[in-house]
Amino acid sequence: MNSIFLSSGSDPYAHLRTHVTAVSAAAFEGMWATIELQPDPFARQRYTVGVAVADLEGTFSFRLLDDLSQFECLYGRDDVAVLRSLMESAEHGLLRARKMKLSLKDVQFDTNAVVLGDLWPTSGASIDALLSRLYADVVPFLPKDERKARDFVTLDNAAVRRLVDDELKRIAGLDFERISAEPQRAMLDRVTGESHWLEFNLEPPGKAGNVISAVYKTPDRIELNFLRASRDLATYARLKKLNEQLAVFVMTPTKESMPAADMERVENVLGEQSWNLEQQGFVVSAHDSAPPLARDVWEWAGEAA
Repeated sequence: MNSIFLSSGSDPYAHLRTHVTAVSAAAFEGMWATIELQPDPFARQRYTVGVAVADLEGTFSFRLLDDLSQFECLYGRDDVAVLRSLMESAEHGLLRARKMKLSLKDVQFDTNAVVLGDLWPTSGASIDALLSRLYADVVPFLPKDERKARDFVTLDNAAVRRLVDDELKRIAGLDFERISAEPQRAMLDRVTGESHWLEFNLEPPGKAGNVISAVYKTPDRIELNFLRASRDLATYARLKKLNEQLAVFVMTPTKESMPAADMERVENVLGEQSWNLEQQGFVVSAHDSAPPLARDVWEWAGEAA
């Protein structure tokens, strides 16, 4: 019987085999389990307060919740002190088992209030990477700052440009086409014969600008975006002999999107890089949302009209 889903001939799956690719084995394979706290022996309620990850030889690492403040709304401040002693007992039991080179399934705790959940297979880049991911995914009472780090959503340059373009189209109407440009282009330096691959997305008459993202957890990535943007714009201005202003428009993280310490590091990089560009004659605009960033693009571009 003929079918659009099967190949003709002796191998009905021949059309699929051409698309099969080998998948590399994970760098780490092992088992993981939750670490659970049952404060009241007469109630069935348990709380996941940590995770443990073991390799196939049995060596394990663990991470326990160290901030119990969110339990205060359930048990009161006085009882949280008791919970803290149970957590310390859990830590001592895990450390003792690791020192004795016991496997994860053989860990014994000094109190019945702490138990290990079922063992599940897992794999990933490393035991530390898995420990961090599982801890963030399964421990419900994470402190506010830790949950911010978990929920943070990175935006790359392309995503930020789409957001700003949508606002700019609304503001500029048909003039949007006069301002926007294809982000990537190759240009030849006729003096040196060298070819340059440049990346920026704003090109109103006589000007050039770039919308970039600083919505990253790591300051290094933000600094790299600044450096690439300024380098490409400066190269384009030199090749085109532009005398007008160059501009960089930066989408920044919102203050509530990450812990205060991380936000401070990001703000330090933003301040330093913005100051450096302004000293070079660049216009620099930074906002944590698309509408004000698009308005600044429109005002900057309008000066060339």
